[in-house]
Amino acid sequence: MGRNHDLVFQSRISGYNSGLLNDLLYGERSLIDSWDKEMSICLTTDIPYFTRIRESRERSSRKVLEHRGQTEIFSYLPQIIDEIKNRGPLAAREIKLGPCNGGRWGHRQISGAALDYLYSSGALGIHSKKNVHKVYDLAANLLPKKILNAEDPFENDEDFFEWYFLRRIGSIGVHWLRNGSGWLGHYLEDAKLRSNVFGKLEEKKLIVPIAVPEIGETFYIRRRDLSLLNGQDCYDGAARILAPLDNMLWDRLMVKKIFDFEYSWEVYVPQAKRKYGYYVLPVLYKNSLIARFEPVKYGEGRPLEINAWWWEGGAKIDPEIKEAVFKGMQNFAAYLGAGGTDKKSMQKIFK
Repeated sequence: MGRNHDLVFQSRISGYNSGLLNDLLYGERSLIDSWDKEMSICLTTDIPYFTRIRESRERSSRKVLEHRGQTEIFSYLPQIIDEIKNRGPLAAREIKLGPCNGGRWGHRQISGAALDYLYSSGALGIHSKKNVHKVYDLAANLLPKKILNAEDPFENDEDFFEWYFLRRIGSIGVHWLRNGSGWLGHYLEDAKLRSNVFGKLEEKKLIVPIAVPEIGETFYIRRRDLSLLNGQDCYDGAARILAPLDNMLWDRLMVKKIFDFEYSWEVYVPQAKRKYGYYVLPVLYKNSLIARFEPVKYGEGRPLEINAWWWEGGAKIDPEIKEAVFKGMQNFAAYLGAGGTDKKSMQKIFK
């Protein structure tokens, strides 16, 4: 159904298509592939703010290579840099350096491991992508000198931590202190550090504790986002199809607590143990997760088909919800480039 970031954007931006993002990333370059929770997309102007993350990422990448017994890769780094200087942007498969023992999850080729390390350290950036293959170039060729040479804007770790934890809260919208996938990434997983930073953020009134009725938990929102929470209703009459790894769903326990919606992406679950299906997407209607469905692979221009649809137990299937789901599915089909939605599939939803 598309790359995760495309699925995230299509649920939030009317008329979105992947060409828009590719232009911002690899044409205009106002956005850049970077590291945050995992591999992410951030504003190019934010690159100086991630100095400590790049340093932490470089250290952890080095430890992984050392743990795998792949330290010979470091001797190839100057050669990799020279290859790109002389030949221009390159993908891993265009640099022939031979195999390495990457284990079950690691790189199988020296070039792939070396390029990934150089990218993690900030020496290289992603010039473009050919399908799922990254094409690397020197960071100096991709970033304006003003950004490339900018100093770390934070005077100390404390200032950086406040900025970084606020950023993560904003990435999700509302979050809590409890351990979970929402806090994956450098520094954020440290529960003691997290508690200390939250105390300072609350003391400075940069975050505000909020309550969700009937849940005995404390959640937090950035003060600057209160206007969004309490602002006008932006609902446009269409249900939203969410990405399996949508920011909103990072912390599955929190989603269960707030929405009473238990969700697991079962692509890595053996077929016999799946509760729903291989590739199942949640459906958001106003402030409720009302359903989930498994789409069928489609051909361009052909109607989008649905293999199975599951309503949540509390969903009240009234005419308004039917209209919202129909409109949401039409929008989703348009994003995919499909020829609308299959009539039999829509009948399957409302049987």
